[in-house]
Amino acid sequence: MNVDDARARLGALDPDDGPAELPSTILAKLTLDDMADGAEFQVGSLKDGVVHLDWNGTVRREGARLVGEADHTWTRKYWYDAIGLEQYLDLVRRAVEVRHRVHGDVALTHYDDDGAYVALRFQIDTAETNLRRAYDELRRIAEEVEEAARQAADEVGLRLAEIAARLSGWGSRSHDVLVDAVGTAQTADEKGRSLEELCSQLFASVPGLTVNGRVRSQTEEIDISILNDSSDPRLRREGAVILAECKNWTGRCGKNEFVLFKEKLENRSRRATLGFLISWNGFADTITKEMLRGSREEILVVPMTGKDIRAAVQNGSFADVVFDCWDRATRV
Repeated sequence: MNVDDARARLGALDPDDGPAELPSTILAKLTLDDMADGAEFQVGSLKDGVVHLDWNGTVRREGARLVGEADHTWTRKYWYDAIGLEQYLDLVRRAVEVRHRVHGDVALTHYDDDGAYVALRFQIDTAETNLRRAYDELRRIAEEVEEAARQAADEVGLRLAEIAARLSGWGSRSHDVLVDAVGTAQTADEKGRSLEELCSQLFASVPGLTVNGRVRSQTEEIDISILNDSSDPRLRREGAVILAECKNWTGRCGKNEFVLFKEKLENRSRRATLGFLISWNGFADTITKEMLRGSREEILVVPMTGKDIRAAVQNGSFADVVFDCWDRATRV
């Protein structure tokens, strides 16, 4: 879609068509005046014939102003966070009410719990008239409102993960023993858990990185979530959250696994720009083309192999291996 197409879509208000779907690249060239009163848009990109939204919300013109509406509609059946769905959205609702009293720029517009689904929507006001600046401000405010709930969910998940790890003896085996276990494990679960435990210990050895362990969210499961407080210039410029995915397969990881992992990074509310995809038996050549395709994007996926992990254990410096792999990924 180009700018002229966007103006035509936004200027011809037809409620039956639903919100216009715009790519983020053209927002800066559009203003409130390009929209009919009552027109709405969402921001996303077309991938394989499907629009992937950058934000679960809409932007609408109401008279001489733009407003956003953040949409949290989830089903209990597919909610996997350690904190319950109703408790999570109740925290979001409370944050909306507090911000409404203090700043007056948000307001709860809908809340419903029918037993299967819980739906919460809140409106956000902005004085911006340029669509790019307005969209960025709306997302920033939405993320600030949701931040406390997200932090609470992460903290509960971390505490449960620590208890489960302690009960199962997680962390009691040395790096050398774990390397042997990764290579000799018989079942798929044993292979995956051994590599995950080894990589968790290794990432925790890097100054400034704190490993949270496995994270299960509403839509996905992440092997290792890492809080980034590193002072190293290369890591300091990355997001607050680093993700790692471990694959101890008999074969090599390919393009599909690379793309799926990258989507997990994209789904972390712009908090994650760096991820490590760890494949014990290496990677297919197809990932090189995928890395080249995304080389201009902010998100960086760093491939890491079993050879890299074994070298880290032998040399006793995982940080050096991390940065070597990081350097290789940035030179593709």
